[in-house]
Amino acid sequence: MGIRVSREIAAPARRVWELLADWERQGEWMPVTTVRALPGQREGVGTRIEAVTGLGPARVVDPMEVISWEPPRRCVTRHLGHMVRGTASFEVEPLGPDRCRFVWTEDLDPGRSAALRTAYGVLGQAVTPFFSLALWRLGRIAER
Repeated sequence: MGIRVSREIAAPARRVWELLADWERQGEWMPVTTVRALPGQREGVGTRIEAVTGLGPARVVDPMEVISWEPPRRCVTRHLGHMVRGTASFEVEPLGPDRCRFVWTEDLDPGRSAALRTAYGVLGQAVTPFFSLALWRLGRIAER
């Protein structure tokens, strides 16, 4: 299942990169999500992070590892959990000195699990507005 959302942001690309690469601050723009870097390195290939999305018992723990790190343009993570598998990428494309485009892509892989295939199909439609809201919130923070 693939999800791709993008948004132009009236802020320098480097500013947007700094916000997305600050793992703990991602919770400021990702709704109902907290993110933390796990012990060890905090940036670059091999960095391990954990995102928790949801409220109370209706939450998903999503451990990830950075597999590509190209500051200030691109970061790719691999989802390592039982519920969320596949890759995610953040890309920041400069459009001028004070403007950029941020692209968030999720390529989720249910493997052979029929249950995950069904869940991803349902969630794919539900999470696109969630991602769009996150990008809007990121833009508001970056543009301050």
